Amino acid sequence: MGSNRRVLLTTVYSNGQYYDYVESNASFPFRMTWIRKTSYGLRFLKQNVPEVEILEYPTRQEYLRKLEEGWDVVGFSFYLNEIPEILEMADLARERGVEELWAGNYGALTPGMEEHFDRIFRGYAEEELASFFGRKLGEVIHPPLLGTVGTTLGLKLAPVGVLFTTRGCPIGCTFCQTPIFCPRPKTLSLRSIRRVLECYRELGVRYVIILDENFGLFRSHAEEVAHLLGEYGFVWGPMVRADLLSEKLEEWRKLGMRGALFGIESFDQRVLDDLEKRERAEAVKEVIRRIRLTWRRPGRGVGGIGYYMIGHEEETRDSIKRAFRELKELNPGFVQLCILTPLPGTPLWKHLEEEYGIFERDWHRFDCKHLVWNHPHLSPREMEGLLSWGMREINSTHLFRHLLLRSPEYLGNPGFYLRNLWLARLLDQRLPLYFPRH
Repeated sequence: MGSNRRVLLTTVYSNGQYYDYVESNASFPFRMTWIRKTSYGLRFLKQNVPEVEILEYPTRQEYLRKLEEGWDVVGFSFYLNEIPEILEMADLARERGVEELWAGNYGALTPGMEEHFDRIFRGYAEEELASFFGRKLGEVIHPPLLGTVGTTLGLKLAPVGVLFTTRGCPIGCTFCQTPIFCPRPKTLSLRSIRRVLECYRELGVRYVIILDENFGLFRSHAEEVAHLLGEYGFVWGPMVRADLLSEKLEEWRKLGMRGALFGIESFDQRVLDDLEKRERAEAVKEVIRRIRLTWRRPGRGVGGIGYYMIGHEEETRDSIKRAFRELKELNPGFVQLCILTPLPGTPLWKHLEEEYGIFERDWHRFDCKHLVWNHPHLSPREMEGLLSWGMREINSTHLFRHLLLRSPEYLGNPGFYLRNLWLARLLDQRLPLYFPRH
């Protein structure tokens, strides 16, 4: 028997300030932007369990007004560094008579959350949520998910279709929460993926970014997705391991791949082994060199975003600066720089807590941009200064060139550029957009 209880699912409130991915990794004032205004997880839940209502990055005032509508359940989807605001939102819901509070997403893995919420969801929650309403889910449907590449001047340059082809990862890197959150990965059906790609094509969207934790985890499935993207003529980029990117670089480039997001983590093989990354440092350097060689082909080059962490226990100020100089010389395109941060439930959390101690108790600072544990060689001020220095040294406005203008349509075709400007303004990523469910 289904539940008639009213359920509201929300993210953290924003107070009008939105997280900009590029800003968090670069210090220059004029830059491209990728601003987070859409909750992909909540969109999946609403697509597959339409009985719920969702609220994405509301202001505090919008959240309070929504609470006045009266809800039996309010659920919160959040990350670790958002916990202080989420706990305040939970208190506000209790004060207004909400009977039951839920917690989900990676932040719900944090110890102590059971004290504040009546139910904790671990992993992707479509099936559990459908069960709450008295039915079985069946196939997970991928909703349309749109983002916008823009600039700090407020100019929207192009809409981007967001795609997920798998969920979860079992590899077990010691710093990553995904094997705890979703240790048994699954694919999304090719039928659902084809449907969402056809939707993007009909809307006129030209670019697709694949935000799997690990695209290519299921090789044959990834191959079919790559050929679908090529068949539909998309310019696309996946989040992928460097070893697979090296193997597939030329094949996928011919199918329209013009960007890739991949983990570097460190150039020190000892560090990679400690992190159980299961990659060779020289192999990662080689794929960066191969990416740079593609830049010689106008309109056919591949832009790179590499993820790099500083602050491993062996590192010193001098070794980090040397690594930054090497990273700048190799130049993958753009680098997401992070400070090694222990996350609850991971082997890294246990190791750093036992060996050095985790001193920080302000969850805001667990955003991978602050030192939160007792490093043997560097203070928090020194580490965070090195991070800022690295951002200035390594990242520049060339992200615009590498990730957006590598499409051959832009070269010598101002009409195509103007069309994307118009389309980016037309397609508002915050408008509800779901497939009808049969």
